Amino acid sequence: MFHTRLVPPALGPLLDRPRLFRTLDRGVTRRLTLVVGPPGAGKSALLASWAGSLPQGEPAWLTLDADDNHVPRLLTHLAAALTRATASQGGEALRFGDGVSVPALLDEVSRHPHPLVLVVDAFHELKPGPARSALLQFARYAPGGLSVVLASRREPDLPLHKLRAGGELTEIRGADLAFTHAETAELFRAHGARAGDDQIAAVVRCSGGWALAVRYASVNPVRGNDPRSCLEGWSQAIRHCSDFLLSELLDPMPAGDQDVLLRTSLLGGFSASLLRALTGRADLNRVLRRLSNEHDLLVRDDEWTYRLPNPLMRGVLSRELAERYGWPEVSRLLGKAARWYEDMGVASAARRYAAAAQAHEAGPAPGGGILLPPGLGHVDGGAPLRVPAGDAGLSPVTSPVLSPAPQVPAEAPSAGSGPYAAADSLTRSELDVLRLLPLGLTLDEIAARRHVSLNTVKTQVQAIYRKLQVGRRRDAVRVAGERGLISPRG
Repeated sequence: MFHTRLVPPALGPLLDRPRLFRTLDRGVTRRLTLVVGPPGAGKSALLASWAGSLPQGEPAWLTLDADDNHVPRLLTHLAAALTRATASQGGEALRFGDGVSVPALLDEVSRHPHPLVLVVDAFHELKPGPARSALLQFARYAPGGLSVVLASRREPDLPLHKLRAGGELTEIRGADLAFTHAETAELFRAHGARAGDDQIAAVVRCSGGWALAVRYASVNPVRGNDPRSCLEGWSQAIRHCSDFLLSELLDPMPAGDQDVLLRTSLLGGFSASLLRALTGRADLNRVLRRLSNEHDLLVRDDEWTYRLPNPLMRGVLSRELAERYGWPEVSRLLGKAARWYEDMGVASAARRYAAAAQAHEAGPAPGGGILLPPGLGHVDGGAPLRVPAGDAGLSPVTSPVLSPAPQVPAEAPSAGSGPYAAADSLTRSELDVLRLLPLGLTLDEIAARRHVSLNTVKTQVQAIYRKLQVGRRRDAVRVAGERGLISPRG
């Protein structure tokens, strides 16, 4: 195996985060510590920094990958990590025979005279099956001298309620991993980036403290003292972060869960009843539990109210929603939210959602492009358009946008019949994709060029074929050329 998988990753300047270090230090006195958060939350960087601060030296470390879904390989790698760590302590290293098993690992570790800490990073790489079960069995029955730290994008399938009740579990979640103002300023200094308090505050507000975005901003700072100059740089930041987020978070999700998560981006705080009105899902409570507990994406303010706390993530997801389904669908969903609030007797909220729905009937606010994170924009150059009471901040889809996007031609041909009539219903995003089809790009390449997910491009291409009444790319290009939707050369 690669030696680099047995040591903390080299991630550039690492930041000491004392408030989280204290939690991890308490955790090593217990059986299990979980560090769970969405992609880019800073799990690996936190643990790598903490590992270097331990007085007894670096812990045993294993970074998992897809190859570890083979039980003998996984257990061999676990044994290698434990052997290396005990050898570095100066005493007698653990020794494991051939054909190592979970009981053999536990038995050998139980004989070690000194406390051990084992960090297993990227637990989410293990799919449901024998390998994941073996690692969870090892963690659950770890002997008293061993403390296991699991870092994952999803909760492990362990009886966490029992571990909590027994005082054997320590947890760090996505909300804990979010960078504070002081930590963001410290990271900027570590990267040699100068920024005033106003700019640091804007970065934290824009990113929600999301580690990936904060690190990007610290490596690529926007110059100038005016806080607005910091916000202008988020067009590029969102493009980089959105590519990562869509491929690492959204694409691996089941299609139904993706659909629910995308719709949450239109809302701040919301109840299951409101979201059910937007999705029509009878199993919505189960999906919300997965998104909040397993993926740690949603937080619960009380028993009934959920919210997607990361504003930059909301901006990326709302942009993806508009790309995938078109602005008319965004307007329709906002209208549904308005009617739901009206039925609930919350007139002010209903009016605000209705205004947002009307504002987006024809598409995004003037300017088109990447959506600003919530709470930072204005509508029609005026005062901020706030989402209804109970919704935190400004909904990304009601914010103005940065970076011009291609515009739909002002003069559309008159409607005809057959595919020509259907072509008039192509959305702006579908037209943008249609103009790329003659270039011979793969769907992956189109997705990368447009900074959207592959699933979104597939959906848009299927919609193009359906509306043009064709079954393949060549015919779509031909019909589009005849209709004047693309130039003869594409």
